[in-house]
Amino acid sequence: MKISQTEEQTLLSQSISRYLADRYDDAARRRAEAQACGYDRDTWTEIAELGWLGASVGESAGGFGGPREMAIVLEGAGRAMMAEPLVTACLALSILEAADPSHGSLPGLLSGNSMACGLAAQAGSGLSVTGRNGSRVLSGRFPTVHAGAAADLLVLALPDIAVALDPAARGIDMRAFRGMDGRRYADIVFRDVPLDDGSVLCEGETARPVADRASQVFSVATAAEASGIAARLFEETLAYVAQREQFGQPIGRFQALQHRLADMYVAVEEARSLALAAARSAEDDEAPGRAVSQAVVGTVDRALHVAKEAIQLHGGVGMTEDLPLGAGLRRIKVLQLMPGGAEDHRKRLTT
Repeated sequence: MKISQTEEQTLLSQSISRYLADRYDDAARRRAEAQACGYDRDTWTEIAELGWLGASVGESAGGFGGPREMAIVLEGAGRAMMAEPLVTACLALSILEAADPSHGSLPGLLSGNSMACGLAAQAGSGLSVTGRNGSRVLSGRFPTVHAGAAADLLVLALPDIAVALDPAARGIDMRAFRGMDGRRYADIVFRDVPLDDGSVLCEGETARPVADRASQVFSVATAAEASGIAARLFEETLAYVAQREQFGQPIGRFQALQHRLADMYVAVEEARSLALAAARSAEDDEAPGRAVSQAVVGTVDRALHVAKEAIQLHGGVGMTEDLPLGAGLRRIKVLQLMPGGAEDHRKRLTT
């Protein structure tokens, strides 16, 4: 499947590639992961100024893009394996755009002066809103939120209500931890968190489309990032087999390895096409369904295949931290296993 880009989308992609080539290498990623908040705040401000965050929402919310532009940003971030919480931030912006495009937090979020984490909770997630003593309260647990402990705002989309909460509000507890991919996450527990009119973005019948949109955006972001990681690991492998010699010639000349490289190339192109197809579906405002789930599962499965093959073709050096292969594999596993990730989509396809 070939999905062409507009001139503006091509310029956005080129701008992202130039920035990452000049400013964000593997050493920068490791420095960002080592920060107390789990990412580099200066980098966050820079990419916001370059419009990366604005690419995820339309003009009505102060941005200039939508799902396809967001996919371009996340694919680029995936290539660099950026530690910055772009997926959760783009999700938060998309929820705000769908629920209240004039929300007062949007200018600060788009400028990078603050950071919001979006949470897309499906039916059966364990989060619920109930009435208590004449008011409404939010209860439940949402696990594995990237940079959740560093967020200035939590934006939740449930099937029957969407809310924006101060992380310091009474009843919100967080357990911060480092994930297998080296990034900082938080398990967030809501214990009878009071909801007032100021925190409720929308509810009732108007909340269902917002929740659907949130699920769709998170799926597109997951697929786009996975496709970017796969492309990076394939490029690393091509460069390695061209310079690693055995029996007096580069190992890339061996036919058996060329066959495996060809399979990797096909997987990378399929992953990218599936991610872009998911973005196009979201752009057309199609309801999230089997097609989106198939795109996420297919993209992550192919990225995982590429990562494993990349390590195999590098040999023992592929397991060292000197190369980005291990980091890429671990990140793909997180995209596979996290709430709303590829395995959750696989379960939907089999039920």
